[in-house]
Amino acid sequence: MASVRKFSDKMLKYLTEPIKNQQLAFSPNLINGKWREPKFSLRRQADLRKLCLLNGVEPESIGLPSKSEKKSVRYKPPKGHKSQRQYLEKKNKVQAALQDMPNKISNWKENTQKEYEKTKSLLPF
Repeated sequence: MASVRKFSDKMLKYLTEPIKNQQLAFSPNLINGKWREPKFSLRRQADLRKLCLLNGVEPESIGLPSKSEKKSVRYKPPKGHKSQRQYLEKKNKVQAALQDMPNKISNWKENTQKEYEKTKSLLPF
């Protein structure tokens, strides 16, 4: 702690007697379809925890919930640009098209030759 805290007599009273209805005291509750705030805010819960530690009392003995551990950071890969995300798919598509290219070229030449033959005149001059 950065500084010495002075706690009120009201706070010290909570060390000697257990808190009634601990569920309502330390966490929000749904009562009659409405959310009720806890009797002790998180700041006051932290003060109670510090007061317990200063006086050698276990925080769980007066009804404080155990201190929750911080959640681990979830790794999420960067989104990147659309072209970067689709790079491999596009590369595979181009490779497949290149392998089939000789057939496409020969078909194209045949078709253009047939079209040219259709436009030719039957007359010799």
